[in-house]
Amino acid sequence: MNTPPIQEEIQIPLERVAKFIRQLTHDVRNGLSAADLEAAFIEEISTDEEVLSELRKLREMISDTAKMLRRVSQYFQPAAVHPIQWEAKTLVRELQNRIETEFPEQFSAIQIVDDFEKEIVEIDLEQTLAVITLVLQNALEWMKEGGRVSVKGILQAEEAIIEIHEPKPDKVSDLPPGLWGTEPLYSTRPGGYGLGLFLARKIALAQGSKLEIRVIGNELVTRLTLPKPKAPM
Repeated sequence: MNTPPIQEEIQIPLERVAKFIRQLTHDVRNGLSAADLEAAFIEEISTDEEVLSELRKLREMISDTAKMLRRVSQYFQPAAVHPIQWEAKTLVRELQNRIETEFPEQFSAIQIVDDFEKEIVEIDLEQTLAVITLVLQNALEWMKEGGRVSVKGILQAEEAIIEIHEPKPDKVSDLPPGLWGTEPLYSTRPGGYGLGLFLARKIALAQGSKLEIRVIGNELVTRLTLPKPKAPM
């Protein structure tokens, strides 16, 4: 019986990979939860302060690992959006709160300004916040010490637009900026998985937004054009 040759390169549909990643991270997180429960039990019955201190460190490491796995799993979830009409000002206000929560240490390096008045957009507010947060997270990861990021809400040709301005990074990809995030897993590195901008584009597309990335002078500018209402409020 002839054994078929092993393929050196196997192409697998992204959806199958996504399903595998979701299941794998779920199973590993279950194992981490069991380990954390065991550590909690030992913490309750132990009286040795040195042991208790090490257990607290261990539980913190387990928690950090579980959070990382949860974040990776979220990258592979379907982009479910439910757009409704909001004032663009509301998005900016909620974004400021989100940035303060998500990036407390870098909050002072992020400036938020907007020209919005009573403009109405039709978006999934939570998912739009996720898109902007992913772009900001990517910017902060690549930004050198002392750099600043600005988030601008602008009106252009009657369209509400969110722009993220960051210092132009050193070359981090063979792709031009306009194609960043069009392919997953392109810039995998320690602590980064090449998925943030890909997910941001995926969510933006699902709700009818347009996400553009380009270099303007010494800045990298990410522009998110927000959908107009399909019908008046």
